[in-house]
Amino acid sequence: MRPPERPRTPPEEPPRTEAPPASCLPACPACGGTLIEVKMKLVCSRCRTICETCCEGGPG
Repeated sequence: MRPPERPRTPPEEPPRTEAPPASCLPACPACGGTLIEVKMKLVCSRCRTICETCCEGGPG
């Protein structure tokens, strides 16, 4: 006599990261570097250019 079958469980999925793909990250219009937020302003991590938003009169 065989033991009773256990119900099958689906395999566990790896945890999802919430980071956007690299193609969706904002980039510096001057050099293409990654933008980081410093004191509520977007600043290029490579050339340190402040990238203003459309609400502040800058490009974008």
